[in-house]
Amino acid sequence: MKSSERTAVQEKAASTERLKTAIRGFDENLLSPTVLAREFNRRSKNSKIVVTGAHKWLTGEAIPQQPKLQLLSNWLGVSVQWLRYGVLEAPAPSDKEQKRQKKLINNFTALSERDKVIVERLIDEMIRYD
Repeated sequence: MKSSERTAVQEKAASTERLKTAIRGFDENLLSPTVLAREFNRRSKNSKIVVTGAHKWLTGEAIPQQPKLQLLSNWLGVSVQWLRYGVLEAPAPSDKEQKRQKKLINNFTALSERDKVIVERLIDEMIRYD
């Protein structure tokens, strides 16, 4: 293997480890390529991925393109620079409540406008009867 090939392989491996670290800090269920692809596609308006693409990201066979990195970084709460290049330190793991709130906000954001209204009404009703 040539030096440049080894460097590319190492770069993909390092990028994959950072992605997995960010995922573990957010929701370990996303370590499944099927779940990652489904949830990514729920949040992406323009760029969809297939399960094999998510698998390649998680196994170090490929690095997400810039627009996909941007969506991943916003979703997982890390910087694009860290996710792609490891420029910044990995985020410190948040406590369970912060993870839970972040997950709820991200899931809510991914809902259709109609579903958001339903969830808001449900919460209002639950608070009213507590």
